[in-house]
Amino acid sequence: MLAGCGEGDRYLANVPPKYVEVAQIHHGQCGSCHTRVEPGKRTRTKLESALAKHHKRVKLTDGQWPLLIDYLSQTP
Repeated sequence: MLAGCGEGDRYLANVPPKYVEVAQIHHGQCGSCHTRVEPGKRTRTKLESALAKHHKRVKLTDGQWPLLIDYLSQTP
């Protein structure tokens, strides 16, 4: 579900449609425990390793995990 085009939604402007859901999760949830890693700042290998530690406490579906890794590892 997308909110209006307010200040808080500007990060979605360049997000490809297939990543909108995980981008919203990333923007809204990641960063509540640590500094949020922004897309394009980590390699796929580092992301896979780091996110493997989050599987038990982060509630994503099996389909959302690879999308999140794809989203975060892409170059802006």
